[in-house]
Amino acid sequence: MEDQAIHLLRRLTEAHGVAGFEDEVRDIFRDSLSGTVIEDNLGSLFVRRDGGKDRPVVMLAAHFDEVGYAVQSITAEGYVHVALLGGIWSHTALGQRVRILTADRGEVIGIVASKPIHFTTETERKQVVPIEDLLIDIGARSEAEARERFGLRIGQPITFDSEFIQLEGTSLVVAKALDNRAGVALVMTVAEMLADGRQHNTVFCGATCQEELRGRGAQTSARLIQPDIALVIEGIPADDYKGSKQSIRQGELGKGVQIRIMDGSAIMNRKLNQLILDVAEENGIPTQLSVRRSGGTDAGPISLNDSGVPVAVLGIPVRYVHTANSMMDMTDFLNAVKLTREVIARLDETACAGLVEP
Repeated sequence: MEDQAIHLLRRLTEAHGVAGFEDEVRDIFRDSLSGTVIEDNLGSLFVRRDGGKDRPVVMLAAHFDEVGYAVQSITAEGYVHVALLGGIWSHTALGQRVRILTADRGEVIGIVASKPIHFTTETERKQVVPIEDLLIDIGARSEAEARERFGLRIGQPITFDSEFIQLEGTSLVVAKALDNRAGVALVMTVAEMLADGRQHNTVFCGATCQEELRGRGAQTSARLIQPDIALVIEGIPADDYKGSKQSIRQGELGKGVQIRIMDGSAIMNRKLNQLILDVAEENGIPTQLSVRRSGGTDAGPISLNDSGVPVAVLGIPVRYVHTANSMMDMTDFLNAVKLTREVIARLDETACAGLVEP
């Protein structure tokens, strides 16, 4: 399974799929899985897996999109001003290569412009470049050349240009967009496992669009599916970065699947979380508990669908999310696959009936 997962992760992470432009990632999902497919009008896509019972309906959701930029304008000198698609700290983008997806010229490579340290003042070295001042250099010498030779147009999507690699001798992989292509890969893997139809429920396995823009696809796809229960799969920010205090770490690489209790978007269903923790303990799957003061996932909008949906978030810790290169431990990914499959097997009518709060 690990070799297959790595191959899938390479394809998914190297695809171009910023928020609102998820076509390449969605096509990989659609072409790799058979079964009844449903799609909302924003492009969120789910494949149906029928089991022994029509109900409960379980929504197993990742999200297709990654953070990135869009072409906001082109200067007279041929540089590209950008608009944000999701949250990126511009400090981490300086000097990185990017890919601009054009309609006529394919992908155009550019570099996020960065003033050499030789020319900066002491004050400038302590400042972060505001998004309004961020520029991409594609090698054009004028606006006309950027448009005519390179095919640039306002609104075109921009992603980081990063290769998927596995660090030699480790279980660590590095790529852009592990938030949330790790989740997409997990959902695709579990969807294949569910093809035998042995579960006692109906599961919609898929991914939403525009999660990085306040969960827009989660709202529309939840209305379409009308789930009784939802499991949200995320590549969550690992907090074991250099310099972080051990006392605050709740998402460390290699320490297991993160079970989120609450964040800025939702308070997860307490009884569902306990069911997940019980399943994890029974199967020897390591977990980590998390309370976040801010941030959010698709769990927020899904939980508010109709009269309310019990939701839980299963997180795969990822270092350096929302940058050009993020890092994940494959042991966490494989444990998350196993836990997700075992939890779905437990979610029959009786179990779901007991999840209604309080």
